[in-house]
Amino acid sequence: MRHVTTSSWARHGDDRFERARVLDHGVHPEGLDLERLRFPEAATLPLATDAGHVVSVVNGEAHLSTPMASAPLRLEAGVHAYVPPHASASLSCAPGSFLLWARSPNASQARGARLLVRDEQFLAACAAGSHSLRWILTPQYLSRRIFLHHDETLVSRRGDPVSWFHTTMFDVAGLPPNEDGESVFKMAYNSRTEINVCYDVTGDARVRVARHPHVPAKQEWGPWSALTSETNYHLHEAIDGDQVEWIEEGGKRRSLRNKHEVLGRDGYVSLFCMFDPAPTGVERHRPGEYSDYEPLADVIERPEYAAHREALSRFDEMVDTLSLAKASGALSSFTGTPLFALYEAGARAQAAIERTLATQLAEAGGGREKILARWMRKQPE
Repeated sequence: MRHVTTSSWARHGDDRFERARVLDHGVHPEGLDLERLRFPEAATLPLATDAGHVVSVVNGEAHLSTPMASAPLRLEAGVHAYVPPHASASLSCAPGSFLLWARSPNASQARGARLLVRDEQFLAACAAGSHSLRWILTPQYLSRRIFLHHDETLVSRRGDPVSWFHTTMFDVAGLPPNEDGESVFKMAYNSRTEINVCYDVTGDARVRVARHPHVPAKQEWGPWSALTSETNYHLHEAIDGDQVEWIEEGGKRRSLRNKHEVLGRDGYVSLFCMFDPAPTGVERHRPGEYSDYEPLADVIERPEYAAHREALSRFDEMVDTLSLAKASGALSSFTGTPLFALYEAGARAQAAIERTLATQLAEAGGGREKILARWMRKQPE
């Protein structure tokens, strides 16, 4: 399997839309299917009843029809849905729409039995005090956590919950350099695979993957590969495969699974990514270090995780309820309710967190606050 691929578009049979395969459940270690879909004309996509489905509308809009909703749900750009098995659903997509569609090969790899709609308007309002929960803006990237480990959606071939993120990586100007003296975004996801589906890439963007063995200095790398809006890059060493290194650390056996760098100049890279196993949302991402999502068994032992999950539970109810209401055309009926008040409070908290970050970056010098400016949330009136 190759780390970097370019989308190959085709129509299948009588399809009135085009598709490009990203993951094949029979080939890739996650054991799931993932496709890009684009609709030159209006068309309907049936969702098989013996599978679970995750759908993200990137551009355009689609109407989701399912017995689990009393009327078709309008899904616009920035809206994501999980449709469980046995739901007899279909998507009616408008001309010019672009969607991503992940699905399980059978019902056993779909642990969720409830329809979920997640609108980024409400995901961006999951914040309390100085803590962002699902809309994470850092000096390096913006990560929108649509489905996390505790969300009941798809599971991988190994039975682990997978996650679904929408991420933008910024220009690397001013970030700490790698061993070659280049500013890069550094990542080492040692406990999971990751597939990245790029859809909006500007400027000069590239990725390279470390060769085994992974070492802290004088690392050997594969070649740089260009990233475009049609690129997919896959960090897919199998956890029980020959390519995985194992080390003893702190009395525990750890895997050294994959390590990569992304370089982006004069632009940004927007993509969707799936992790297997899914992260919890608690992470370690520090400029200059190789960032990672730690193994779940380590994270859930910490008191910080319990507090994180408690805070998330309140906002998850808000996101799910208001997202479904908006898709149903009934959002106005929630004005003045406690859930809508929580949304407004979360949006204010998120905007304040981002203003604080911008101030800190401006005081530090280097100009990264200017790079972040277009991605910052505006406080609701």
